[in-house]
Amino acid sequence: MMVRTLCRGALLAAGLAFGAAAAQAQDSAAAKDRRPTRLFRDETPITITLSADFKTIFKDRDTLSIKRFPGTLGFRTEAGDTGTQEVELSTRGHSRLLPVVCDFPPIRVHFPPADKRLPMFRGQGSLKLSVNCRPKDKEYEDFVLEEFLLYRVYNLFTDLSFKVRLAKATYLNAGKGDTVAAGASFFVEDASDVARRNGGELFEQSGVRFGDVDSTTILRATVFEYLIGNTDWALQLLHNFRIVRVEPGFYYPVPYDFDFSGIIKTPYAHPSQQLPIRSVRERIYRGPCPTMEELTPVLAEFAARKDAIYDLYKTFPGLDPKRSAQALQYLDEFYKTITDPKKANTEFRYNCR
Repeated sequence: MMVRTLCRGALLAAGLAFGAAAAQAQDSAAAKDRRPTRLFRDETPITITLSADFKTIFKDRDTLSIKRFPGTLGFRTEAGDTGTQEVELSTRGHSRLLPVVCDFPPIRVHFPPADKRLPMFRGQGSLKLSVNCRPKDKEYEDFVLEEFLLYRVYNLFTDLSFKVRLAKATYLNAGKGDTVAAGASFFVEDASDVARRNGGELFEQSGVRFGDVDSTTILRATVFEYLIGNTDWALQLLHNFRIVRVEPGFYYPVPYDFDFSGIIKTPYAHPSQQLPIRSVRERIYRGPCPTMEELTPVLAEFAARKDAIYDLYKTFPGLDPKRSAQALQYLDEFYKTITDPKKANTEFRYNCR
């Protein structure tokens, strides 16, 4: 089955079509609940305690592994909700699975069948949990917070984005009770829930091209990747992008996984050797080739949200002020570019030559 290529007129009208499809779905008696699942309806941090045999878990560094390990997840919200949930854990990722990169690999939390899930985790099959992969290093704690903020930044632009929930986490060795690590982590919404909230379903076939997806959405997403200096994505391979399909046949790309971005500049982040840049701090636009007529309204969206983006960094508790200042300086460079028509034309139409 091939991805349907939309004609140019459909691409330009896709935003309107998406709105119409959404309205029809909401009017239908069979329409699904468009709200986020309970865990992601609140933006206040959740306090969690995760107990497991982490010594054994940390040995499982195979990217193809399907092993799961038993664990216990306790939680407390600022509103006073508490509970303890039996779960299973597995390691995930690529670069961060390498012991030379991370002491504490990223994990996935697998929840039990629906009839055994607590209300807080209702609707969840499994969730990614981003962790501080070097718990003894304060800088790595900031990396977690900064990637969390990048998800929040993209939330400012569209509902076609992953919601995240910050967690004040403590990781304990099961049986012994000693603390393995403690600090910031965050849950990432499941991709199927992103699709459900937007009245669609996941399209999971690779080979998707820029011309196959909504033109405004892919332009917004790739300008965002340029904003944060992230080149670690490939739409055709569905690498760090998911696709939401909405009837009668519109495709919307949703970016995720931003730890390789230049605005954070983790020690393990590096650009592909196929790109003409030597550092992730160097921006390069890798999106579709837009006309200035198509690009201008998208850049206007970024200009309109500048203050809200900056406020996220200025008001976010726990982030090192120096790291926040560095991020704002990096953002300043982006805004200098998009407010200069000549620079914008050069940066975003460079690959069109």
